[in-house]
Amino acid sequence: MTYQVLIAPATTRTRVLVTEGPDELLRAVLPSPSQLQYERAVITFLESLALWLNAKLHVVLSVDAKEAGCCLGLTDELGVGVRSLFFDVEVRDRQARRRRPGRRIRGIGDFMDLRQLRLVPDEN
Repeated sequence: MTYQVLIAPATTRTRVLVTEGPDELLRAVLPSPSQLQYERAVITFLESLALWLNAKLHVVLSVDAKEAGCCLGLTDELGVGVRSLFFDVEVRDRQARRRRPGRRIRGIGDFMDLRQLRLVPDEN
C-alpha cells in the first residue's frame, strides 16, 4: 500500500491527514506555518514519518495557487513540489472535490476536504 500525507496549511492551523489506501492512520491539527520557528520542521516531520512507516511517502499539499511558492519548504519558488529520498510532494488546488468511503478516525473534525484531495486523479 502507498502512504499518503495530506497537508492543508492555513492562517490559524495546519491540518495533516495520513492514509494507507482508503484507511486513515493519523489526523493532526498543528500550528499555522507562521508560528513555525524552524524552517525544516515540516521536512523533518515527513522524513521521520517515512522512517517510522519504512516507506516513501506521497505528500499532497493543499494550497491556493498564490500560496504555492515556497510553502512550508515543500515547494520551490515556482510552486512545484519537491522530491526527496523520503517523500515526493504534489501541489493540488484546495478546491478539488470527490468522495470515496474508507475507515475513518473520529474525534478531531471531519477532514472531508483533505480526504477529497487524495481521490483527485494525479495530473502527471
